[in-house]
Amino acid sequence: MTQYHYLASKAALKTTTHENKTDFIYQNDLDFLSLNFEENIDERTNEKFTYSKHFNPTCNFQVAISEGKLPLKGEEQNNDYESKSLKILHDYIIKASKESDTLELYTSWNGEENLPLTNKTELAIENLTPEKLILRDRELLIIKNKTFTYIT
Repeated sequence: MTQYHYLASKAALKTTTHENKTDFIYQNDLDFLSLNFEENIDERTNEKFTYSKHFNPTCNFQVAISEGKLPLKGEEQNNDYESKSLKILHDYIIKASKESDTLELYTSWNGEENLPLTNKTELAIENLTPEKLILRDRELLIIKNKTFTYIT
């Protein structure tokens, strides 16, 4: 089975596109490391779905995060691959927080997305660090941007 991380937001989230990418020369595996952000759209029906019932229904823009080396709490290897993956995710969340007052990060094994939560916490975006993105299996982290104001 595969461990997935999911991010949900009230505003659209940027996804990874493989179009228009140029060829790069990578010096090593760490240089090549990236995260992939895949939208919650069913390819067959072209309709939106939720990755987990634990997400707030107002956070209907969601991405599944794959690739990279995002660790689980208590299983960290504390290596450069994890550090880079956490930094990429942290930067992505910081950018996304400029469009939404709430983001929700959740992780679970594939097929276990709707099992009971092991933990649920809330954190202000100002206090978010890459290390605080290390979650337990089936943990939900709610990230609030209290300074955010919607432009109407």
